[in-house]
Amino acid sequence: MASFSGEVLARWLEKREMELLQQTSFTDDNGHEWIAPKGAIVDGASIPRLFWFLVGSPFVGKYRRASVIHDVYCKTKSIAHKQVHKMFYNAMRCDGVGRIKAKTMYLAVKLGGPKW
Repeated sequence: MASFSGEVLARWLEKREMELLQQTSFTDDNGHEWIAPKGAIVDGASIPRLFWFLVGSPFVGKYRRASVIHDVYCKTKSIAHKQVHKMFYNAMRCDGVGRIKAKTMYLAVKLGGPKW
C-alpha cells in the first residue's frame, strides 16, 4: 500500500525556492521508494498564479508532499518523465487529494510539464 515517510521541513531561499531540511519519501503501490533527500532544492508545484484560486498556491494543500518529490525527480531526471508524472498523481491520491483535482493536476504536468 502506498505511503509517505517524513514531513516536508524546509527553509525559504530566494524567489520561490526552498531547501529541504530533512528527507521525505513516497513509497508507491509497487514498493518503489521515491526519495526527496535532505538538502534538495524545490520550487513547489509549478502552478501559474492565474490558477491559484482553483487549486491553491505552490506550497499549500494536500498535494504539497507529492509536489516536493515530483520537483526532485524533475531536476535529477533519474527516472523517465512519464513515470515521475504518474508518481505525482499516485502520491497526491495517497495524501488525500480528490480524484478530479489530482487528475487535473496530473494532466497539467503530463501535457505542460517537463519532459526528458
